[in-house]
Amino acid sequence: MHPKQIINDFKKMGATFVLDNDELYIDNPENIYPELEELAKSYKARIVAFLKGNYSDQDHAVKQTIDKIIKFYCGIDQDMNEKINNWLNNDSAGTAAFMQLLIDLNNNGWDKVTEPICNFENDKTDKLSNEIFDRAMTYFRRK
Repeated sequence: MHPKQIINDFKKMGATFVLDNDELYIDNPENIYPELEELAKSYKARIVAFLKGNYSDQDHAVKQTIDKIIKFYCGIDQDMNEKINNWLNNDSAGTAAFMQLLIDLNNNGWDKVTEPICNFENDKTDKLSNEIFDRAMTYFRRK
């Protein structure tokens, strides 16, 4: 989910995000459901990056692609699952890179596949995510 969408949805409900250094606060949290506050916490790193101006459309494309591949592995129905399956079956280096990404995320504390990876990413996982994205896009452009 794009952090801009989260921010806009909260704003529509009368709650806004406040960034104080790297700390993220919600003004008027009583206007949102506790589940939404939990959603914001799970996307905190991306929301903070967006509010700081450090989250580009390219960043989102990469992160969204990784999120979709994780959903594919979890068996979540998506329109592009067949395309992801074809790519991973034809790009062993891409599959290996993705497996390494999952290991690195797990080493960073991500241990629940249904939880967003946002707060477990670092420079190493970002670099690997970009490599995976580039491999996937190269494959899809050829098809």
